[in-house]
Amino acid sequence: MSMFTKTEIINRLKNDIIDYKLISPKDTIIIGASGGPDSQFMIYALREVQAYFDFDIVLVHLNHLHRKDAIDDENLVIETAKTLGYTYFVERKSMDDFAKKEKLSPEDAGRRLRYDLFRRICKTYPKAKIAVGHNKDDQAETILMRIIRGTGLDGLKAMDYKSEDIIRPILSFSKKEILSYLDMENINYHIDSTNLQTDYTRNRIRLEIIPKIEEINPSFKDSLINLSLIAKDDLSIIESIENESFFNLLKTKDSKHLSLDRKAFENLDNPLRYRIIRKCVEELNKSLNNFSRLNIHNFASLVNMQSGKIIKKDNIIFQKNYKTYDFYTSDFFEKENDFSKEVKLYPKAQCDFGRYRIRTDIIDLKTYKNSKRNNREFFDYDKLEFPLLVRTRRAKDRFLAFDNGQTKKLKDFFIDQKIDRNIRDTIPIILSKDTIIWIAPFRRSNYAKIEANTKQILMIELEEV
Repeated sequence: MSMFTKTEIINRLKNDIIDYKLISPKDTIIIGASGGPDSQFMIYALREVQAYFDFDIVLVHLNHLHRKDAIDDENLVIETAKTLGYTYFVERKSMDDFAKKEKLSPEDAGRRLRYDLFRRICKTYPKAKIAVGHNKDDQAETILMRIIRGTGLDGLKAMDYKSEDIIRPILSFSKKEILSYLDMENINYHIDSTNLQTDYTRNRIRLEIIPKIEEINPSFKDSLINLSLIAKDDLSIIESIENESFFNLLKTKDSKHLSLDRKAFENLDNPLRYRIIRKCVEELNKSLNNFSRLNIHNFASLVNMQSGKIIKKDNIIFQKNYKTYDFYTSDFFEKENDFSKEVKLYPKAQCDFGRYRIRTDIIDLKTYKNSKRNNREFFDYDKLEFPLLVRTRRAKDRFLAFDNGQTKKLKDFFIDQKIDRNIRDTIPIILSKDTIIWIAPFRRSNYAKIEANTKQILMIELEEV
């Protein structure tokens, strides 16, 4: 490793902060302070650029109660905060107890407890970001660990300098550079003894696998970082194509439901189709956790099934319909579309029914002739019995469909019109007494039609709200 000066280190940190837009003026940087070398390096290095970028620093330490010497780490963080004049927060929680209770690995339990503490402290400051001490070696280990476990381009991206409220200011610094700087500046730090054990997967990669590979290629860590950068560039191109395709496919979107154009979705090549499915799952689920490549391919098999079929995985349902492919959360209809109730509808009034607003008015023949027909229907007022009733479909529902007095099953009408199953139970059915007068907004029945001797006309208007 070539020699470097303190100025070179600080300038590189400054450039990283600028290039990746890590810190803004008046930010409060919540530093995850462990007492280890990465953490101490980050604290002291950020202190050097604090005045330049105009931000505040707060140190937060979680004592995992995992080792007997954990109190030494806690004390070092407190001593560092007092020496540098920083506000600090310390909390003690057993990661082993939490791991046992939640059935997690000790590493995962510790990570969850730390980030829970960081975010609680974050809420007490208006412009807060969490700074964690991941370094270049951590990045290389993460990439290799994902390769070993099996990953695609998304996984090769590994860690970003910035992800939501988390920043990684020292990601470009190697462990050798960090330790040299700490020695050069006489900064105290503690070594976590568990990092020297081979109990954990990451530690085996760090202590056994990477050193063996470095015997063949001394620059192996740099090669992994370069692989990650190439993957990131390639992925940005793919994501651009994916986002454009998703935008073109999308018909409706809310927090619990995504609807895609069926024909356009079926015209996609398989690789892009898989990525669109991944994106839809991530939009609704907020993550791809528990969704494997096999799960995504299983969802894609819906293309070869009949309309109306569904595939479910955890909380996500994927359905094929006549005109759309729909993703929704399993509680979508229960919470968002409670159409089970009956609603009374009076003349010159309005009512809400699920996501619809239904209005009525009494008009004359001239107004009727000049009225727009979109989402409106008109009936002979004197042939109706009030209040009208609004409800959803029921088994054996029929309506007057023909001038000769013949009726038709509502179910057959839905099939003939190719109205998707996922919306049949949300369609307002409007009745006069026991007679269906309008399947809103698709078809009025032949009951109470406007004729030459009609005196008063009832207009019913449907609006989706």
